[in-house]
Amino acid sequence: MDAIIDISRVIASDSVVYPGDPPLRHHDICAVSQGDPFSLTALSGWSSHLLTHVDAPSHFLADGASLDAVPLARFLGRCVVVEVAGDRVEARDVLGAGVGRDGTVLFKTRNSAIPTNAPFREDHAHISPEAAQAAAELGLNMVGFDYIDVERGGDSDYPVHNTLLRAGVLILEGLDLSSVAAGEYGFCALPLRIERANGAPVRAVLFADSLTGHGAG
Repeated sequence: MDAIIDISRVIASDSVVYPGDPPLRHHDICAVSQGDPFSLTALSGWSSHLLTHVDAPSHFLADGASLDAVPLARFLGRCVVVEVAGDRVEARDVLGAGVGRDGTVLFKTRNSAIPTNAPFREDHAHISPEAAQAAAELGLNMVGFDYIDVERGGDSDYPVHNTLLRAGVLILEGLDLSSVAAGEYGFCALPLRIERANGAPVRAVLFADSLTGHGAG
């Protein structure tokens, strides 16, 4: 059986959120250990762009498709993980991934070493506008990234989001690729089924192909 690699961030009360988003509260409403007949946990302060999540075109485009209009097949298939040194993903990293139209590329950077409960880092590695343009011109299906924001810290023009989403390229943010080697994998990142969602948390996993050796570390 192929190995399953969980690349989702753990949702907890101290999880990092994008600046300005409400903090997540994770607490028990009732608990068997306290004598209640069952245990029940409440999650409040949620954003549809919490931790490991996917962005739909409607996140930035008034006429963009919401997630419920995106075929589920786009969240399944094969992907390539590309490890990038330095502070940003460049166009050459996109082109060098060897992925064509409708392909999915996940970028592993130094961000994967940042703990989920660390405060938001303005100096996180990011995707360059030129890399986003290269991905748009290739007609990629999805670009994944190992931080909760693909943009350069403080860039309020959001060039990466706008370029990718206008081209119909989905964005998967907040991945944990710390234990993942560069290579090809099976891929699944199904979003929650939320009405008219401009984004949604996902449980993202990779499948290491034990027969071909792809994705082996």
